[in-house]
Amino acid sequence: MKIKLTLNLKERLITALAYIWYRLDRRHREITRRNLEFAYGADLGPEERERLARAVFRHFILFGWEILELLLAPLSRIRKKVVILGQEHLSRALAQGRGAIVVAAHAGNWEYTVLGYGLQYGPAGVVGRELDHPWGRALARYLRERGGNAMVDKQRGLKGILGQLKLNRPVGIVIDQNTTTEGGLLVDFFGKPARTTPVAAILARHRDIPVLPAFSRRLSGGGHLMVIFPPIPTEKSRDADADILGHLRLQSRALEAWVRSCPDQWLWLHRRWKNQFPQIYE
Repeated sequence: MKIKLTLNLKERLITALAYIWYRLDRRHREITRRNLEFAYGADLGPEERERLARAVFRHFILFGWEILELLLAPLSRIRKKVVILGQEHLSRALAQGRGAIVVAAHAGNWEYTVLGYGLQYGPAGVVGRELDHPWGRALARYLRERGGNAMVDKQRGLKGILGQLKLNRPVGIVIDQNTTTEGGLLVDFFGKPARTTPVAAILARHRDIPVLPAFSRRLSGGGHLMVIFPPIPTEKSRDADADILGHLRLQSRALEAWVRSCPDQWLWLHRRWKNQFPQIYE
């Protein structure tokens, strides 16, 4: 009875905080609404978009709650709450001895599942941007390396990634954020061109590194799921640029399919199409 009351109190608190954030944060509320309208168009009516937008805010309030758990809870407890499917695909890829790139997304609680992966299967490299504030930077690094994983500074880029691949480790790279014109290629996402990092596709084409999609979602009951998919096929024609672009398109299709399966658990608060369609965020 006490456990049930505690859970009800937590749910009420999460709901209340999400409502307050949604009401007060006009900037992110509008970004989320406009992203949903831009992505789904007439397939999602105004009431459905509004419900989904509010669910997204609730998801990220719960995400913040879970980050506290990642920082403070025993590692044994975190390990038990993460379910990983498809590890056999990654094991076969790593058996080639060249490491592997795992293309991931800001879906579900990706921090939770990648920590759980390190606890269950050994160290992985995690590419991420170092935060500007010293305390925030130290906290983020502690979070990502607590279970044995290694954080790779995004600013160091390729050098850090190659270092992890030489250790025959999987290296996670998120591919669902807008990039600069110079730093990304255009591929469709929800039928609209979006700038996407080509790093994984380049490594697949030029260094024969296997690239596997792996995405996360929250489960009912407080658990977290990561699904690792088979490697994306790599073409090697005389046109290297076309091969890289084709590989990147397959990455984006896999990502979009996952987001459509659990849209309330993806980062709609990010200006995904800013590079090509800045007007929708004005």
